[in-house]
Amino acid sequence: MYPFAVDGDLVYAEKPETINKGDILLITNPLDYKSEKPRLSYSRCVASPGDKVQIYDKRLYVNDILQQQHYCSFDVEILMLTDSEKKAAKIRYQLVDDTTQLFNTNYIVTEQQYNRIKDESILSHVQKSILPYYLYDSKLFPFVRQYHFNKDFYGPIIVPSKGMKIKLSAANYLFYKYLFFHSEKSKVEYHNGAFYVDGVKSDSYIFKNDYYFLLNDYLDDPSDSRTFGPVSFSDIERRVSSVFFRF
Repeated sequence: MYPFAVDGDLVYAEKPETINKGDILLITNPLDYKSEKPRLSYSRCVASPGDKVQIYDKRLYVNDILQQQHYCSFDVEILMLTDSEKKAAKIRYQLVDDTTQLFNTNYIVTEQQYNRIKDESILSHVQKSILPYYLYDSKLFPFVRQYHFNKDFYGPIIVPSKGMKIKLSAANYLFYKYLFFHSEKSKVEYHNGAFYVDGVKSDSYIFKNDYYFLLNDYLDDPSDSRTFGPVSFSDIERRVSSVFFRF
């Protein structure tokens, strides 16, 4: 969640009655539904029930409108030839190392930092680290190869809302089957050429819950709704309002 928070921060959290876009939410990780001690993680709510969400070229669109994400950060590749250049650039632009990279040419910056570096043109090579759109990540929701999603090119998807009705087709079944099983607690099956919902033959499904789409402020960490899908209200434990202690 850099720059909002970093490892070791103590945050203030409260039980929410309603959820709004921009809220930072502490959730029970939906992928840990089989675990006795499920992980807790927190991300920012970027889309509400019924919204259309798409990430294109690392930019977020909600209902086809580009969102301003001044609070977000991401990886950039910076070519710096000497140690003195690295030191000077890190001080000037307050660069944070991306320690997951093998070679120390990647840094974590905000959009404001990135634009400043580009505008000043001091460094010889600066570009965002963006995956090609055609690369598929099997670890991302809905875990189906046909959609070719990755962390930088994701969607579009419709965030389910309570009462939303969808036609049960092969595509919709593959896309939403994880939510049917985990959050909806519904048994949706296909056999003998027809779909069945809780044992009753049906050609449609009506969602029982409202869902929210969450993103990490550090966009290159997809351990958010890109990985575990939209989250229902029952998965939300707390709303984080502030950081009150930082080491």
